[in-house]
Amino acid sequence: CGPARREALDPSSGTHLLAGAPEPEYLSDPPTSGTHEPVPLLSGVRDEPLGRAAQVGQLEAGAVLLQHRDLDADQLATLEGLAGEGIVVVPNPDLPAPVVATAWLFKQTCEAVDVAALQGFLDEHAGATSAEHG
Repeated sequence: CGPARREALDPSSGTHLLAGAPEPEYLSDPPTSGTHEPVPLLSGVRDEPLGRAAQVGQLEAGAVLLQHRDLDADQLATLEGLAGEGIVVVPNPDLPAPVVATAWLFKQTCEAVDVAALQGFLDEHAGATSAEHG
């Protein structure tokens, strides 16, 4: 995995979107801040991708998303083992790399499942809401 990087705060981060509204543009993809849907905090493994507005809503609430694409069964099982309270493993076919971890304002990109690096990201960012990360 590359280093975890802090991204710029999207100026539209205070804007809430109603469900079903058109998705806005984001400063990065997957986004780490911006206009978002106010959604209940998710945990665990999801089978369906989240829209970007829902992703940002999760991050604002303190979740960490471990998004993935094109993983073999063993790597997917290893990644899913990291899921937990406020840690969501979710597919995303549009990622720039096989695994991307996102938290509010932070992102780490991985070419493969690296448990030590991803656990470090989780330890640093899981449960940190937008108010705590500023």
